Amino acid sequence: MEIIKVPAINGLGMTKGTELAPDRISPKGETLSLDNSNIAEQEKIIYKNAKEKTIFIGGDHSISYPIVKAISEKQANLKLIVLDAHPDLMPPMENPTHEEWLSAIIGKGLEPKNVLLIGARNIDPAEKEYPIETIAIGKLANAKEKIKEFAKDNQVYLSIDIDFFDAEVAPATGYPEKNGASKEQGLQLIKDIVENTNIIGADLVEVNPTKEGAEKTIELAKEILESLKKQN
Repeated sequence: MEIIKVPAINGLGMTKGTELAPDRISPKGETLSLDNSNIAEQEKIIYKNAKEKTIFIGGDHSISYPIVKAISEKQANLKLIVLDAHPDLMPPMENPTHEEWLSAIIGKGLEPKNVLLIGARNIDPAEKEYPIETIAIGKLANAKEKIKEFAKDNQVYLSIDIDFFDAEVAPATGYPEKNGASKEQGLQLIKDIVENTNIIGADLVEVNPTKEGAEKTIELAKEILESLKKQN
């Protein structure tokens, strides 16, 4: 897959530093020229450059909104698999941030039944209204068959927030959460998704090189990237 680096942030000041991650994670790939002080224009540029068979390295999770929006407009029954400690289903803003990009995508027409959220464990009551499929961390060992059934013969976009992993495994992120996936669990899950679904695009977001534990988290991100690159 092609690599596009997206050093974008729209996290209301809470994700500053993630724009430095793409170059730390991958020396290869095109880098989008973005102005993080002009969110509307930034969103347009990401949307314009969103294409299939590409791995997008962020930046924060707000980048997934224009990417998935663009790809879903071309793929009528796109399935979206999200690995994240947080549902990102808060009421959407005009230019969705990292906290409500997923609810914004659903608001643009992506059916909730076409979303599979894996690993969420810090959930606001307002985020429980959406009828999407979920898999808890404790169920990862048996997730492969459910993922295969969910994806079936459809095209899949995979979005990976590094905080899907336990805070001890991936500490350098804005909102590290305990009780997440171990390194082995998470990498095996990503391998299973790559091998058992038709992935047409993916993103890796929320690594923050300015946080404590950066090297450990960046090395994990590099391993994730290698797994994603194995998708044809």
